[in-house]
Amino acid sequence: MTETFGELLKYLKEGRRVALCRIVKQVGSAPRHIGTKCLVLEDGTVVGTIGGGMLEWRVREQAKGAIALGISRLIHFELKGEDVAKTDMLCGGMADVYIEPIVPQEETISFFERVAEMVREERRGVLLTRLREDLPIDGDTRILLAIEEIPGGLPKELEPLARELRLSEPKLIELEKEKIFWEPLIPPEILYLFGAGHVSTCVASLAAMVGFQVVVIDDREEFANEGRFPSAKKILVLPIEEAIPRVDPGPHSYVAIITRGHIHDAAALRGVIGKDLAYIGMIGSRRKRALVYNGLMKEGVPKDLLERVHCPIGLDIGAETPEEIAVSIVAELIKVRSERRKEAREKKGASSP
Repeated sequence: MTETFGELLKYLKEGRRVALCRIVKQVGSAPRHIGTKCLVLEDGTVVGTIGGGMLEWRVREQAKGAIALGISRLIHFELKGEDVAKTDMLCGGMADVYIEPIVPQEETISFFERVAEMVREERRGVLLTRLREDLPIDGDTRILLAIEEIPGGLPKELEPLARELRLSEPKLIELEKEKIFWEPLIPPEILYLFGAGHVSTCVASLAAMVGFQVVVIDDREEFANEGRFPSAKKILVLPIEEAIPRVDPGPHSYVAIITRGHIHDAAALRGVIGKDLAYIGMIGSRRKRALVYNGLMKEGVPKDLLERVHCPIGLDIGAETPEEIAVSIVAELIKVRSERRKEAREKKGASSP
């Protein structure tokens, strides 16, 4: 959840002390995976979630104390037997959560500005955090590296692991004298939403809730505006043909085509069909799909590219209302994202020495 760093930076610039809480180790069944993070403010407000329930409540209480004392904490959670039945924390699993209090100092703000910039520019990198248990956080705790700086910028003790770590997911590295959390910075998953009608307002809200950054594209200002799309990261009031070169969606991008008519649907599909995208979906009946596809194939678009498109868009759940259709669309986005992440994990596992 790289967007957490943007939230963290916002609070630091407001002069607020924050605890960054991350799951750094997880075994067995747990609600969230390694690398999941949330922020806890001085007043106990939790921004984001690491799974809810008793785990999150205990992290919140520990984080408030960590902020007050200015010391980090590494907390171990484990439930077995009867304990599992008494709480919704974990289903018999184990998790270690690192609580890192962060003070709004100039050096710290500058560091997280670089983290946020790397994520915003979709530059791959890694954040290394030395886990300091019950100790104040100092300047050498964090290291930020772009992919091209690895392995040269790694601590010497990590150099032998450089090839494996470069390709890995977040993990806790337990060395002889210290623990280091390895956290790849992955470009954000962006949903480009073509069309700003009633279904799109619901899709944008739900998609933002589950972690997508939403970009809305429509040429009608009375539809494409912040009042209707408060959760959107960007709104482009432009004709589709002019908007596509400005956004240039890529491998981490998802495209949902939900415009006001088949002519506009065809324009959007024409503009993105040849790009390397995570997902393309288009709303419409099978009749409209045939009309749009046949027109594009006459223009020279290969059939195999069109077969990648999810049309009708969304999972088949019998949806009828704009809200229900939005649920079906976002459910399909989640499904595709989950499958892609699983494939990436399996590929990395197969390539590890």
